[in-house]
Amino acid sequence: MATGPDFSLGKLTAPSPVVHGSGLPGTYHNIPANDGAINTSIPTNDWVTGTPDSQAVSSAALQAFFRSGERLPYLYSLVVIRNGVLVGEQYYAGAKSSDLRHIASCTKTVGSLLIGVALSENKISGTLATLGSLLADQLALTPHVFASGITLQQLLDMNSNQSWDESTQLPLLDAAHSATAFALALPPGDAPGSGHWNYSTASAHLISPILKNAYGMDVLDMAKAKLFEPLGIEQFTWGTDPSGEIYGSFGLQIRTRDLAKIGWMSLQGGQWQGQTVVPCDWLKTSFATNRLTGTEFANDGALTNIGYGNFWWTGMLGGQEVILAWGHGGQCAILVPALQMVVATQAAFFVPLDDAVAHEDSILELVADLIASIT
Repeated sequence: MATGPDFSLGKLTAPSPVVHGSGLPGTYHNIPANDGAINTSIPTNDWVTGTPDSQAVSSAALQAFFRSGERLPYLYSLVVIRNGVLVGEQYYAGAKSSDLRHIASCTKTVGSLLIGVALSENKISGTLATLGSLLADQLALTPHVFASGITLQQLLDMNSNQSWDESTQLPLLDAAHSATAFALALPPGDAPGSGHWNYSTASAHLISPILKNAYGMDVLDMAKAKLFEPLGIEQFTWGTDPSGEIYGSFGLQIRTRDLAKIGWMSLQGGQWQGQTVVPCDWLKTSFATNRLTGTEFANDGALTNIGYGNFWWTGMLGGQEVILAWGHGGQCAILVPALQMVVATQAAFFVPLDDAVAHEDSILELVADLIASIT
């Protein structure tokens, strides 16, 4: 089990920056200083900026939003984009705009974007391809396992039907020498083939080796070329398991401003500064999620009518339909299509699950108030 991160950090032209250690909350014996943040010297001129009023956002409402953030001691940052313009940002508890912080399960959403790119480049035949074909070499080491029949779409929708308890089994994943071997060896759940929704960080990790097999490079190098470089995301880290493979479900650290870039590009149908980064059709499919009616996730505080698909969340927040990349503790990119707005948030990551859920609820309530104030 990892006891702390060992960082290798660099620009896009440098060797792959990785974090040796999972970065899974609740699995460290020694919580890293500054919640694992890495200080950088990235300039802050990478967004067009403007006054709130120039984009029909009330300056008073935005200031009230930022002041309300001061009441949340676990909050690090709030970044607000409207119509492609950064209209305001606020940092708390000593955080800086240049900090690289954990985005937790928003890493899964990054993986979904990369899958969309891979499909468009015919590196993957389709979402109905099974792990038996996508991970043939890895499965050869663990033959006759249930995972071979799981489809890529089932992974993306959290319908793999593998036995997994997110609240208790994360330390087992963290302790595994190979996250891939661990995930592939998970047995079937109680109702295999039922399409039962079950959030699984272990199963979702398999996106990493799938992309590695498809491109002949690890997911970090692919992300650099296909996503980070086009978006001008200059510095980042990404965690590896003890075998050296990039985690597919978590471990990515970027700035809040960069999380907002991912959100804005996605809201614009995959476009960034006139360039197609991710196929529009893939994003449309991703945003047409499956409602989680009848599950404990159907509603969560201020966020209601929750849906999930392709590693994206959807719901109603502040009276508007929203699309979210959503991670443990309040790492979020919240897309509001009707308002052409994105709110990116980062907060304490190394916190227990119960605390993380409470923090997420409070942050979503804060954002809901801002959304409701905009017409």
